[in-house]
Amino acid sequence: MSTSKHKSKNFLFIVPRFAAKNKFYTFPIGMGYVISYLQKNEFNVFCLNLCHSDAPIEDQIRLMVEEKEIDIICTGGMSMHWNLLKEMLAGIKVNHPNKIIVVGGSIITSEPEVAMDNLPIDFGIIGEGEITMSELATELCAENLEPKTVDGLIYRSPSGELVTTEKRAPIMDLDSLPMPAYEMLEYEQHLSARWDKVPALGGIIFSIDENQRLGEVATSRSCPYSCTFCYHPLGNKYRQRSLDNVFEEIDFLVKKYNIRFFNLLDELFSLNAERIKEFCERIKPYNVLWTAQWRVDNANKEILEKSKDSGLALLGLGIESMSDKILRSMKKYTSTKQVNDAFELASELGITTGGNLIFGDINETEETMNESLKWFFAHPEYDLSLAMIRSIPDSEIWRYTIKHGFIKDKKEFFEKSLPLINFSKLSDKAYSKCMDLSTANTWMCFTLKGKVIESTRLPELFEEKKVYRFKIKCPKCNAVSEYKHYAITSRPRTPVLCKSCFKKLCFSRSFFLPY
Repeated sequence: MSTSKHKSKNFLFIVPRFAAKNKFYTFPIGMGYVISYLQKNEFNVFCLNLCHSDAPIEDQIRLMVEEKEIDIICTGGMSMHWNLLKEMLAGIKVNHPNKIIVVGGSIITSEPEVAMDNLPIDFGIIGEGEITMSELATELCAENLEPKTVDGLIYRSPSGELVTTEKRAPIMDLDSLPMPAYEMLEYEQHLSARWDKVPALGGIIFSIDENQRLGEVATSRSCPYSCTFCYHPLGNKYRQRSLDNVFEEIDFLVKKYNIRFFNLLDELFSLNAERIKEFCERIKPYNVLWTAQWRVDNANKEILEKSKDSGLALLGLGIESMSDKILRSMKKYTSTKQVNDAFELASELGITTGGNLIFGDINETEETMNESLKWFFAHPEYDLSLAMIRSIPDSEIWRYTIKHGFIKDKKEFFEKSLPLINFSKLSDKAYSKCMDLSTANTWMCFTLKGKVIESTRLPELFEEKKVYRFKIKCPKCNAVSEYKHYAITSRPRTPVLCKSCFKKLCFSRSFFLPY
């Protein structure tokens, strides 16, 4: 029996089915924070993570609603999840017409009116959700369906008009927030999913029978920069958690879930050198690996040396373009010299690096495109990827594409899952060339090749797939890594990470014995 002081309403948080059972999906850390904040304030909260079951979605929701006597259903996602959420929300509205539906995430924050006009939503949470959802929950428990005094909301009045309340101020004291609701969101099951194709890793590193324990932690929120292609759903006010608070969470994850590899989600982890030094000193005793994103203008030899010594395995460097003209257009406030210097420094220190070159800025020309491609092809020793810039809702580029008529129907654009648009100065032919090069297989053709020392077909199967034991020699550090795995791609080359230096390698798929 619940001892909540808010006995009148039960809240169900649903993680949409972002992936099939046992497949990787990004852990919904934002929802986890909102749930734990509501728990802290003694609301009756239940959770349903649809990623952990293959049972029909409507059946799972119906069972939870009936068993837990749910009154309010809460969920959320990003703009790219439009169709997924639309289908799920439509089913909820048909099967449970009297339940209140609350939706948060960037699908609401970026274009609240479009979402409210086209999805069956009663209340939308704009921006950070912890305090807003808690205040809304208080009003809903009091049967107030017009919570005008709650900042950060959008809802429809009884007369049918959309009401947007005052903008929610950013949460400045991040330490005041409890840790995400890991257990309620079935974190252990999330950890058991296969991480073969996770962007943070990019290839096979764990064998199928290894205890892979990779966790993600956010030590700050937002970013003070305003790159044209980027969107900050939590606002532009950069805030950091104290390291005491961060390590309380890291300690919890290591002890409870045996996390051995941390991916730091921060957009700007590299901003404060002294903070990084302290972070390195504090994480080193845990004997774990970690990876982080870094601005190239923050690449400092002393800091990178300390980071590597403390367990830094992979360093993501922000490149975007190797044309100074395009970097200025993107408002990156970095230079190609700083990019080169950062990669050379990391290479000198033996740190495996990676980064993205993204094409299609509004001022991209064939000349600037070729500047980036020339650098890409000249550096197979770096783990580089190619991608196209998308018009992400409420980024500066989004506003540009709306203003200049590249996107005429926002709803249709969402329904098509944010398709690529040539809003650059590239010809359609040159733009198509970039698109072709940015396929997932391109980097494999222009990166270091691992030498296959041994490959043996094993008698066992894994999820009905044939299993192999193979050894790959890294041309960078000469270490030989052994893997037990199935073929994760039908493409000619298979990606792996060296288990010694974490360099991304590839080898011919033909080394897997015939099927």
